[in-house]
Amino acid sequence: MSIPLFVPPGEGEFVNIRDTKKTYLKLTTPDSDGEFGFFEHHMAPEASGASPHVHKKATEMFYVVRGEIEFIIGDRKEVGTPGAFAFIPKNAPHGFTNAGSEPATLLIMFYPMNNRDDYFRGLGRLTRDGRNPSLEELAEHMAKYDQYML
Repeated sequence: MSIPLFVPPGEGEFVNIRDTKKTYLKLTTPDSDGEFGFFEHHMAPEASGASPHVHKKATEMFYVVRGEIEFIIGDRKEVGTPGAFAFIPKNAPHGFTNAGSEPATLLIMFYPMNNRDDYFRGLGRLTRDGRNPSLEELAEHMAKYDQYML
């Protein structure tokens, strides 16, 4: 059962992905009965984010808080600065990266959740201590959480 939740700034569980990204898991599967996910994603300058992919079951939304995020949405590229919003329906190709020379912060929302918090935790484990997982490992991990590379 969902209950009201308040998470102060800089608090909550977080996952480090490689040495270039830190993701706060603000609203997790148990918090929302698996209905909705909300993540605060911090990226180092020029850090890669997510290569082009699709979600077959989930809608994803992005809101740029800080920096310059280059989005790939379908066959076009858009640069999002603070205040930019992107809505990505099911099966729509998309990806993103920090295009700027400054750190960037991005809010990421998922509906339905599809255990997306475990996706980020798993990426943290796969890239711990500078490890570079193989494409096969990444594809297998992503598919568990409704993410399919293009």
